Amino acid sequence: MMPKAQVNPIFPEAIVEVSNVGIDQEKIQSLYAQQEWTATNPDDNAEYFLQISKNLKVLNGDNEFRSKILGMVNEYARDVMRYKNKFYLTTSWFVKTEKNKISVMHNHGNAMISAVYYFGLAKNTKAKIIFERPFQNQFDLKPIDYNIFNGPSHKFELGNDSLIIFPSHLKHKVVRHENPETRKSLAMNFMPKGMAGAGTTELDLGDSET
Repeated sequence: MMPKAQVNPIFPEAIVEVSNVGIDQEKIQSLYAQQEWTATNPDDNAEYFLQISKNLKVLNGDNEFRSKILGMVNEYARDVMRYKNKFYLTTSWFVKTEKNKISVMHNHGNAMISAVYYFGLAKNTKAKIIFERPFQNQFDLKPIDYNIFNGPSHKFELGNDSLIIFPSHLKHKVVRHENPETRKSLAMNFMPKGMAGAGTTELDLGDSET
């Protein structure tokens, strides 16, 4: 009998792309235009890095946007991750990436799920975001070709009215923006509510809403 092998892709990370979200483009552009901006990485050549809105709760006063995106995040939590808990929005901020600007590789602390919504892109322009593999191989071996098992990173390219949802612990970065038109996005963090754990690990996460 010939040997039989089976490959088991365990512990994958779930990143969901949603197109045609249905956000009112004029309304979100108006909200974006009202923002004041602050530099990121001010101690490390801030002129190379993107800017974020000073307001870190931009969706607090907009039930329409918040409800639509929160519904999609809770679908991700329920249908993909199979969590019983519902999630609520904690922080939300606009990101302005002008030509040749980037972000550092980072993740989102004090959050469990994060999402980024893209809007205002010029025709046929894509917003690019790279995610880094959580655990890198100790040896820098070059594969014949890259796949889900050996790739050190993965790049997503998203168009207007698109949303990407991902676990907050995943490191990611905005790649250098090469187009003259500003890359506009809305970043958001979410936390679960209700009970977590049982017995000695039981934790009441509350029933917070923003």
